[in-house]
Formats: sequence, structure tokens, C-alpha cells
Amino acid sequence: MKMKTTLITVTILIFAMSLTASSVLAGSKQRHRWEGVAIGVGAAILGHAIIQSHRAEPQRPVVHTHPQPAYRPHHPAGQRQGHWEWRSVWVPPNHETVWNPGHYNHKGRWVPGHWIHVQTTDGHWAQARVWVARGRAPY
Repeated sequence: MKMKTTLITVTILIFAMSLTASSVLAGSKQRHRWEGVAIGVGAAILGHAIIQSHRAEPQRPVVHTHPQPAYRPHHPAGQRQGHWEWRSVWVPPNHETVWNPGHYNHKGRWVPGHWIHVQTTDGHWAQARVWVARGRAPY
């Protein structure tokens, strides 16, 4: 109990002494004015950046599409008519949607961020094994 009373008394004394300090010891009012201005401007810029980041369009996941394989029905071995051949097939170009962040163009004007379509691979010819069906003979 005595320790608690002593602790409360010391706390009250320290608080009372802090209130008795004279404003003369604080120095000139203009001494730290520019530091305060710099902190205020920095807080405004940081707050603006945080607000703009929440307003930006959320980044969509990049989706790569691959051509679906052609459906080939399974026939019993005795009913298949045709053969396999190596042929040239066209592989279409692949496109991707990416986020282009805001920037200044060559004329010095601000261009806001936007989604753009980028071609990741060119279309090309490739060799592929293709089933060539043979027509049935009329009965």
C-alpha cells in the first residue's frame, strides 16, 4: 500500500512540475516554422497517394488462353478410316492485358494509368501431326 501511495505522489509531482515550466524556455515562435510546413506538406502528399491508390482500378489477373484440342471421337480399330500426316498448321499470336501506370508523355502531359493489350508472341507456322479422315465408300 505504501508503494502505491508513493508512486501516485511522484506521478502528481512530475505532472505539476511540467505545468510550471515557463514558455520562455521554448524559444522563438518562428524557430521551427519551416519544419512544421515540411511535415504538413509531406503528410498531404502521402495522404493523397494513399487515397489515389485506393481509387485505382484493381489489377486484374493475367489470363493466358490456350487453344482447346479438337475433339476426336474414339472409334473401334476396325471402323477408323484415314491416316496421320504431318502438316503445317497456323499457331495464332498470344495477347496479354497489362496495366500501364500513369506517366508523362513526350509532350509533358500527364497520361493516367490504363489497361493495354500487348502481343506476347507472334503467330507462326508449325509442323503438327494431323488425322486425315478418308471418306466412306457409298453402299
